[in-house]
Amino acid sequence: MPRKSSRARGEAGKGQKRPSPKSASRNPNPISNPEIPHDGGEAPADIVGGAAVDAAAEALESLDVSVSADAAGAPVELPPSQPPLEASSSGRAEVDGSLEEEAVRKLQELVGFGGEGVELTEEEASANDQRQEDEIFALEAIFGDNVVIFNKKGGQRSFQIRVHIEIPDGIDVSARLSYGSGSLKYRAGQDADASDDLVYKFRVEHLPPILLTCLLPSSYPSHQPPLFTISAEWMNKMMISSLCQMLDTIWEEQKGMEVTYQWAQWLQSSSLSHLGFAKEIVLSSDLACDHDRGDKRSLSHNAPPDVIIPRMMRCNDDKCHEAFLHAIHDCMICFSEFPGTDFIKLPCHHFFCSKCMQTYCKMHVKEGTVVKLLCPDTKCGCVVPPNILKRLLGEEEFERWEGLLLRRTLDSMSDVVYCPRCETGCLEDADNEAVCSSCLFSFCTLCRDRRHVGEKCMLPEEKLLILEKRQEAGKLQGDQHKFLDELRSIKAIMKDSKMCPRCKMAIYKIEGCNKMSCCNCGQYFCYQCNSAIDGYEHFRGSCVLFPQEELVRWEMQMNPRAQRQAVAQVQAEMFRQYAHPCPTCRQPCPKVGNNNHVFCWACQKHFCALCRKTVHKTSQHFGPKGCKQHTADP
Repeated sequence: MPRKSSRARGEAGKGQKRPSPKSASRNPNPISNPEIPHDGGEAPADIVGGAAVDAAAEALESLDVSVSADAAGAPVELPPSQPPLEASSSGRAEVDGSLEEEAVRKLQELVGFGGEGVELTEEEASANDQRQEDEIFALEAIFGDNVVIFNKKGGQRSFQIRVHIEIPDGIDVSARLSYGSGSLKYRAGQDADASDDLVYKFRVEHLPPILLTCLLPSSYPSHQPPLFTISAEWMNKMMISSLCQMLDTIWEEQKGMEVTYQWAQWLQSSSLSHLGFAKEIVLSSDLACDHDRGDKRSLSHNAPPDVIIPRMMRCNDDKCHEAFLHAIHDCMICFSEFPGTDFIKLPCHHFFCSKCMQTYCKMHVKEGTVVKLLCPDTKCGCVVPPNILKRLLGEEEFERWEGLLLRRTLDSMSDVVYCPRCETGCLEDADNEAVCSSCLFSFCTLCRDRRHVGEKCMLPEEKLLILEKRQEAGKLQGDQHKFLDELRSIKAIMKDSKMCPRCKMAIYKIEGCNKMSCCNCGQYFCYQCNSAIDGYEHFRGSCVLFPQEELVRWEMQMNPRAQRQAVAQVQAEMFRQYAHPCPTCRQPCPKVGNNNHVFCWACQKHFCALCRKTVHKTSQHFGPKGCKQHTADP
């Protein structure tokens, strides 16, 4: 954003010719949104650098202030009939010739730009000049880069303010559109046939800026107000005209005072409520407005909706991202506070600090679980995109991620097998055969041996038996030792494991329920019937979620009494000939040593091994007047 009031550039621009309106070029690359039909209208492609700049240039031309078309921003000279006024600008694009010419013509109709009609004394002119300079310095300090100061020449200052409207809670933007004629347009009025109409609605927190362009005459602020134009790409002419009238009212209330800051402040805080947009903004076209009743200082682009709506969305996204970068946020992994620049924001709008995301991604790549490289939020399944992974991972780690992802993708294809010699992916044909494109080895995809046309595949058990006999005879050659060890490992694994129904990875369950998750491809399957499942509905049939032995093991682990009960039951079975029947449940219960106080493992009752009576208190049953507590069995 230029300032920028450079006298050196102003002097360098003398003698240049003003470009003809007819030679102004249009931008050949219009914005199009795939969600909204496009009618082929031309529009600038950049929100701030395109649409806003065109609006700024149009506003400047209405004040007869030229804007250069080259990147260096050299000022151009106005026609001699008008007071020369230069604008320092960098990288601005030329506006459409018809809009430029119309803006100049309308302003000439309103005021005679050659003179001001107010005679000032030397003291009044000097005081106005000082007050204007102080006001511009104050505007620069308040609005920063949102103010563009144009070079002063001919005793007149000019500048432009980009008034950004921010709605923290957001506001709905809607447009009633018609597509009946083959192009997307705003619906004008209450048409009888609205069958082709649709209402498009979206929500924003930031709106494209309102451009307030001012020219300060030498009689301002003592006698006359600033000359100004207002431009906003999302408003029609009547809306902008209403804003112009409100600025006139503010001047009338504060005559003789500096008002440009009050104007900008009012546009920023009160323009939406003034237009009746407190809850929702309704987009409309200039076609429904009376052009003769509109204010000449209001400049409207009248762009089609498939241009305005994407611009507003892009502007909102850019501003939200800018606000995110400057704010402080909490990482939901390490619960530490960092500025937004230290965060990684995923497409699902969840964000985490760079250190946590880097550790998270490297961990999954190292362990080979690239299919689980998802958003760390437990309720989100969004995949981490490759462009973010490339920033977080090193070059070798990123190459490993690509290779693992390719391998997992090929594993999920039913007609892709791997060469037993070089592990290159091959396509399987209808006869269960494949030819490696790397080493040209032709093999059977069932037994992974060389192709054997017309012969039955040898079972792994048969191969293992042959290799073991060769090993005993000392006739194993080359890689046959390795192949023998591999077959033995596979035999041991398959004895107590189940195959994943998707990737055929062998999985062994140590403990837990029968709902298993494959660590290779993430597929859920039932360990009891080995079928692929999604939720828990499968276990409402013949398959059980928890096997009985798992329930017993869990109860033994969580309940020490149950553990002691199980131990006593085992002891009772082992020493049944020495057990004593419980008087309550008749289950055999062994004595512990010579202690006649026996605890029944079944009914949890205490009884005496001598008299077979229930013991309520040890001190009352055993003693000099009762049974002996310790005696040896005969």
